[in-house]
Amino acid sequence: MEDEHLMLADQQRLVLAVVDALNRGTDVHTAVRAALTPPPAAVDVDAVLEILALAPVAFTRGERPAAVLARILTAIEIHSEGGELAPHQAIGELDDRY
Repeated sequence: MEDEHLMLADQQRLVLAVVDALNRGTDVHTAVRAALTPPPAAVDVDAVLEILALAPVAFTRGERPAAVLARILTAIEIHSEGGELAPHQAIGELDDRY
């Protein structure tokens, strides 16, 4: 995967798996742990959910995982240049909105 200087390939795969699970409407932790080897820790999945709630990312269910990953990588660049990443919505609202 490209952009590994911003996010490791394993981290990118985790993001893609979380977005895929959210889009399918399945239990995120269960689906992601089943999809990835080795299975990620729950805290890592939770961290991705928090990232998805950031304003520059603003995940919406149904989006292509690659498009969401691209926004995350852009947000990392913004942050590395001193930009602020404010929360977009409460984490608990991610699944409840749909």
